[in-house]
Amino acid sequence: MPFQTSIASAVLFLWLATLCTAEEASPAAGRPLVTQVGENHYRIGEIELDSKKQAIQLPVTVNMEEGGPIEYFLVHDTGKVHESVLVTKVSPLNLQIALKLLKFKSGNGDVFNRLIPPHLLDKEGGNAEDCGESVTFTFSAEGSTDEIRIPEMVLDGESRLPLKNGDWVYTGSIVDQGNFMAETEGSFIAIYLDPIAMFNMTAEGADFDERWGANKDAIPEIGTKGILTIRIAPTR
Repeated sequence: MPFQTSIASAVLFLWLATLCTAEEASPAAGRPLVTQVGENHYRIGEIELDSKKQAIQLPVTVNMEEGGPIEYFLVHDTGKVHESVLVTKVSPLNLQIALKLLKFKSGNGDVFNRLIPPHLLDKEGGNAEDCGESVTFTFSAEGSTDEIRIPEMVLDGESRLPLKNGDWVYTGSIVDQGNFMAETEGSFIAIYLDPIAMFNMTAEGADFDERWGANKDAIPEIGTKGILTIRIAPTR
């Protein structure tokens, strides 16, 4: 089956399946339409997928240039914008579909173990092997081909230096009472651990909400539009 046909069929299946669990995806919102825009390149709304490079791109805008604390790197423009470096109008549900179509694995694994009291770890904790896909993010300002690594844009409040190893895991958010909570809350990329966000940082200190800030030296001015690229992290 040609990839274009199979990916379109998969979108329909995923969209219908998600309707059973996410009230935000109502028929009025319309079924996400997949269109081919180039060889190995497809689009869902404003999200672009590269099936060969396993990369996803979405439009974003710089919301915060300096200061903090910050708890997110990316939120929807109806989300917690006062705590996020970037904002977007893209639907978290559409991004979830794109990630599933490119077969990104989701899972909490042991990401949230730091939030669990030690005496409950055996019962409620997860295992590293059950973690979702490790991913990397880069930002390119509109009109530029230069990519800025997301860790460079995050300031560690303890060292006063940019984040060194800002690995993120695709945790996938949660469904609560039929709602896909990333869509409800508008939470994409968390710096401070958040089970509702679609991606969570795994660096040391991710369980401290006041540790992180925006790095003015690496972030373009507020209002700068650009593209966020999501890729599977290279195997170390």
